Amino acid sequence: MLLESTLAFLHLAAVLGWVVFLTSQTALLRPAWCNAAALSRLTTVDRLAHVAAAATLLTGIVRVLFGLKGVAWYAAQPMLQAKFVLMLLMWAGAWTVSRHIVRWQRAVSLGGAMPGTSAIDWARRRLMLVTHLMVVPPLLGVLLARGVGVR
Repeated sequence: MLLESTLAFLHLAAVLGWVVFLTSQTALLRPAWCNAAALSRLTTVDRLAHVAAAATLLTGIVRVLFGLKGVAWYAAQPMLQAKFVLMLLMWAGAWTVSRHIVRWQRAVSLGGAMPGTSAIDWARRRLMLVTHLMVVPPLLGVLLARGVGVR
């Protein structure tokens, strides 16, 4: 039971870390605030968000592999599959923004201009969508843990 609790805690900590860094990104992505210094911080926060997303995936996989219920039980659960699909959608949404951030940082470091207001607004809206989707997987996890809709 200690292993199961530790795995659950580590997974939850990774999810919360991902939430913190995505939220930080959306805060930095305000056209009025976005300057070269903010873009540099945004690049760092973006990297940390990727680390937290990877930690979320890794801790989830570890829970499936070493948790009490076992791989066969987890593999048959549609809510777990939905959680995984949602995570991939969130990662894809954040990754597209990340590609833009890298390009913006590269352009500014080479003496180019900051991105325009419309580009920053687009990135912010995309990350807001990702962060709003993020409330669903924990709900599915709680339902799964309580036996709601399990096979």
